[in-house]
Amino acid sequence: MRLVFACFYGILFASLIGTTQTSADPDLGPQVTEIRIWEHPSYTRLVLELTAEVKPRILLISNPYRIVLDLPRTEFLVSMAQQEQVGVVKSFRFGLFKPEVSRLVIDLARPAVVARNFILMPSDQKPYRLVLDFRPVSNEEFTVAAVKTRVTEPSTDKGIENSPLHHEENVNEKFTIVVDAGHGGVDPGAIGRNGFYEKTVALAAAKELKKALEKFGSYRVVLTRDTDIYLPLKQRVAIARQVAGDLFVSIHADSIKNQDIRGGHVYTLSEKASDKAAQALAEKENQSDVIAGFDLEEHPADVSSILVSLAQRETNNSSAKAANSIVDEWKTRGLTLLRKPHRQAGFAVLKAPDIPSVLVELGFLSNKEEAYMLSNASTRLPLIEALAQSLHNYIQTAETPQK
Repeated sequence: MRLVFACFYGILFASLIGTTQTSADPDLGPQVTEIRIWEHPSYTRLVLELTAEVKPRILLISNPYRIVLDLPRTEFLVSMAQQEQVGVVKSFRFGLFKPEVSRLVIDLARPAVVARNFILMPSDQKPYRLVLDFRPVSNEEFTVAAVKTRVTEPSTDKGIENSPLHHEENVNEKFTIVVDAGHGGVDPGAIGRNGFYEKTVALAAAKELKKALEKFGSYRVVLTRDTDIYLPLKQRVAIARQVAGDLFVSIHADSIKNQDIRGGHVYTLSEKASDKAAQALAEKENQSDVIAGFDLEEHPADVSSILVSLAQRETNNSSAKAANSIVDEWKTRGLTLLRKPHRQAGFAVLKAPDIPSVLVELGFLSNKEEAYMLSNASTRLPLIEALAQSLHNYIQTAETPQK
């Protein structure tokens, strides 16, 4: 019998990132303090230790095979780093899926269903425990079971009314910059050295960029998300279009096998990737909705498309100018860049046909030095200031937007 577990270790990590993480507090709602997984001969058991009783909604989703648990808003005081396969459980991730719904997504190594699901009440100094037993099944059995778990509910893809931020149409003449913090909630993005999450670095950097841009006094800056919540890719673009954005900037941090590679880089949209590395990254980023347990079969086909249609020629040209401005400013300031810092690929989040869009990779969380640099507000500052100045430079030379 094999056993793995995840436990709370977050005070130091949270202080490095610049966010707040606390110990179990019943006033904050249910909290998961430990996750354990066992492999038995006929099933795999997953146990969540909790500070309160919860009743999950369970979904089965295929392509790829996943078991999804939707819980009332719950804090996870555990780590997603350093996972290994146990039984049918290949990996798991968790986070805020909607404002009042937390999600645990369990990736399966093969089709499996929830054979048993029950809660154990506190006893003998043990907390509440949610117990789930996963039994391997055939593809056909999984499909039948998945249909039974599917319940009609409002789609997160029908507009942006469920977004954590809901904005009115732009009513002033200020140039509007939409800053998108990549990933979020149940989608952690890259998990780098020392367990740093891309979603956390991206959110902190996006907030800092907003402040830096607002210091110029002539821009309206809108964040697609201002908290650790999941947003579908299509919804991020919808937010930018609803607020009449003039420029869309998506913030990320990369991760790669070669831990020696480091440096910032920028992507713009192209149907044909500039190189294999750009194509691989676009494919990974475009799987964000799958990672978050988003059932693509319930939504239009274009949501799951890896390559998106080419934007209008004028928008593509403007995007390229914005990307080149970023690269030029980073070079001028002596910041570390990849050998080829401006690349192209089919990122779904850059698909707005009428808004110049760039995706900025601040560096590599897989590199020890950059992981530390990106996870501290003080050492991120030179990157943020350079990025803000480069966007200002681009806007000053761009044609006045048509409102």
